[in-house]
Amino acid sequence: MRRRLATVVLFLAVALAVAAAAPGAVLAPVLAQDEVPASAPTPEVKGVSPNPESTRTTWGGDTVLVNFRPNGATIDPEACELYINGELKEATAAVRAIAQATSTLSFTWSESLPKGDYDFRAVLVTVDGVEVETEWTFNSEGQGTGRSLISFDVMRDWFWFIARGAIVTIELTVISIAFASILALFGALGRLSRKMSYRQAWAKYRSWGYMARMTLGRIPYWIATFYTSLFRGTPLLLQIIVIYTVTPQVIQYFGLPDKYNPPAFWSGVAALSLNYGAYLTEVFRAGIQAVPKGQTEAAWALGLSGWQTQKRIVLPQAFKIVIPAVGNDFIALIKDTSLVSVITVEELLRRSQLAGAATYNPLSTLLVAAGFYWALTIFFSFWQAKLERRMERDRAREK
Repeated sequence: MRRRLATVVLFLAVALAVAAAAPGAVLAPVLAQDEVPASAPTPEVKGVSPNPESTRTTWGGDTVLVNFRPNGATIDPEACELYINGELKEATAAVRAIAQATSTLSFTWSESLPKGDYDFRAVLVTVDGVEVETEWTFNSEGQGTGRSLISFDVMRDWFWFIARGAIVTIELTVISIAFASILALFGALGRLSRKMSYRQAWAKYRSWGYMARMTLGRIPYWIATFYTSLFRGTPLLLQIIVIYTVTPQVIQYFGLPDKYNPPAFWSGVAALSLNYGAYLTEVFRAGIQAVPKGQTEAAWALGLSGWQTQKRIVLPQAFKIVIPAVGNDFIALIKDTSLVSVITVEELLRRSQLAGAATYNPLSTLLVAAGFYWALTIFFSFWQAKLERRMERDRAREK
């Protein structure tokens, strides 16, 4: 009895020693269990192609698309499966992001399936082991006469997805032109702050104190000149990329937290505002100089100060002069907002590209975007023309 008890005690001691020396060996079977965490994110299926709800009855027969909202999950394409009529289809799966909140899982194979009724079942599997299934049926009438370059069904199905990009385009244009006008006003005043050259000042005053004050007064002129030269002399696309990629590095260099990194939208606004502000600076400067000097002299005769003269007399008249030019730049800016698509801002062009990549028919989606750009240009050109006619009538009354 004592020997048995000693054997049991010795066995327990050896087991405890082994567990203490290599705890991973005891815990390994527990950790190796393939259990899905309770808090694992779950994707949500938003649509499929071929789409059973569409009026389109033709299908290429070699591609199935599943659009889904990741909800923070990461899809494992190699683990995803596609069943057609109950049989597992050998296909190549790939995931492509079509928007910040939506992605697509594509199944492709080489041989096209003939026309007929098909039952589809797609299984989406995340890296955490979460499985999401979706089932649908589609009556295919074959490939028709072949894949056309332009598909009206694609245009209709993705119209509202692209249309939401038009809202972002208008927001970019309005905000950017507002900031650009403010920058242009200060830039124009800075460019006009230079009254005379150093040689003329020395010949007139012969005072080193005045020359020092004149040098300090030249700082706004130098800043405005450098600003206009830099942003008029470099491509807008380069400015967009530099602001979007360099700003986070500058923030990190100064030790600031990542929360201060500007979103892509505001990086695009900054680049567009700085670029168009540089061009509008010369427009505003020309508008201020176009105001007759007699207006300034009359204001001085009434006892107004320099700032009061600019604020109440010169600038209101200058704004009337520059409004047509600002309107032209506003319309040009509508089209230039497409450049911010390179930094993932989901405006018109970006959304049309994403939709084209998801449907393998980029021409159809790009035509939708082109139609929106054209419609926006016509709309704002109409109101600009009305504004210019109104201003012409006002000038005629003044005369």
